[in-house]
Amino acid sequence: MNISVLSCEKCSAAFIPPKYICPVCRHDRLTLKPASGSGTVYSYTTIHIAPEKFADQAPYHIVLVDLDQGLRVTGRLTGGTPRIGQRVECSRVDESVYWFDPAGQ
Repeated sequence: MNISVLSCEKCSAAFIPPKYICPVCRHDRLTLKPASGSGTVYSYTTIHIAPEKFADQAPYHIVLVDLDQGLRVTGRLTGGTPRIGQRVECSRVDESVYWFDPAGQ
């Protein structure tokens, strides 16, 4: 699944929405561009004691993913146990939460 990233029209910096001005040069002309949503797990943590809203989902994994486009995003891993360097693909974005599947699933 492709995800959307923002690109500054002045300095070409790329970042994850939502943003209203460029965090690098403060320019306000931003363009929404597609990104592959594929990347590798940089780091992760496992939540065993979750907030009440997510208690029925515990334990679950939060992953920090280096996208192929050079950006880093935090999301949830949908299945299996994460490993550093593991390839993952974004399967959906729900309420600004990125959900990642292990690559090839």
